[in-house]
This record gives sequence, C-alpha cells and structure tokens, in this order.
Amino acid sequence: MWILVKKSDLTMEIDKIEKLHIIGYELKDAKITLNQDVKFNIAGIKIEGAQGEVLNLPRWIGKTIADNHLGTLDSPDMITELKQALSKEKMVGDYQLSTLDQHFYIKLKQSMKELRNNDFDHVESIMLELFRMRRGKLVKLADSIKLNSDLYKKLTVEEVVFFKSIYDNSQEFEKQIRGGMSE
Repeated sequence: MWILVKKSDLTMEIDKIEKLHIIGYELKDAKITLNQDVKFNIAGIKIEGAQGEVLNLPRWIGKTIADNHLGTLDSPDMITELKQALSKEKMVGDYQLSTLDQHFYIKLKQSMKELRNNDFDHVESIMLELFRMRRGKLVKLADSIKLNSDLYKKLTVEEVVFFKSIYDNSQEFEKQIRGGMSE
C-alpha cells in the first residue's frame, strides 16, 4: 500500500532554518569598494564615501550598490572554497568530517546563481560529490553518536538539521524494533 505524503518535515525544517540564516548572512558586514563618490540613505542607514574607498556595510546594501554599478562587493571565491572542501573531505577519511562554514551551502548557492550554464553544471557536480560524501558520513555518525559541540562546529546549518533528524529517527526505530523487550 502506497501512502502519499506532503513535503517532508525535514525539508520544511531545513527550508525554515536556511531562510533564517540567509537573512542573517545578508545582514553581516561585507567589504565594498566604491566605484564613484556616493552619498545616500538606505533604510535609515546613511552611506557616504569617495571613489576607491572601502566600506564595511551589511551585505544586502553592498549587493544593492554593486547591482547598480556604484561599487564592487568583495565576495569569497566559493568555487575555490568548494574544491578545497571536497579535497579536505576526501583526506579526512570515512568516519571523520572536515569543517565547513555554517553558511557554506548558502554562500555557494548565492554564487552559483551568477554562473553560466556550463560553469553551473560543472560546479553543481562538484557540490553534489561533496554533498553525497558528507551525507554518507553524517548518516553513519548520526546512527552511532549524539551531536556534540565538536561535531556541531564542523556542520553547516542544513547538516545540523539533517543530523538531528537521522539521529532521532534512528533512536525511534531502535525503540520500535526492541518493543517492550527491555521492560
């Protein structure tokens, strides 16, 4: 018998967490180099600077300035970071995880939006290789240990939700199999 299920709780949980963290990431300061003299007020924030000046502004404001060709937003090279992350993940072994920034996938997806089709496909294949490798490790770890602070520091926001879901489901499954045997 097939049971139709709406979007999974895990997917909804990751969506909510990711949206919250995207907002937080956009509010963090980023460096912007001005292409020309500017003086304006955005959402109550007064911005004034001369051509060539580097300002620390919330990322969303920096993006707005860059989108209007008034400055250049200093963004991390996520393609290089992705390749380095994959290389590190391969080196640490099957039962260890390398450390990723908690917003790694958020930043990667933001930078992938700006890629051309061929470049996008190539970067996506690298991202999926990293994702699948880490997912396999997370499943193994979540089945054997509880999330601790050392492991938490190595995970992205999406991976924390995934880990907790696997751990909780594994514990519940074990209870179901054991039934009343331990009573």
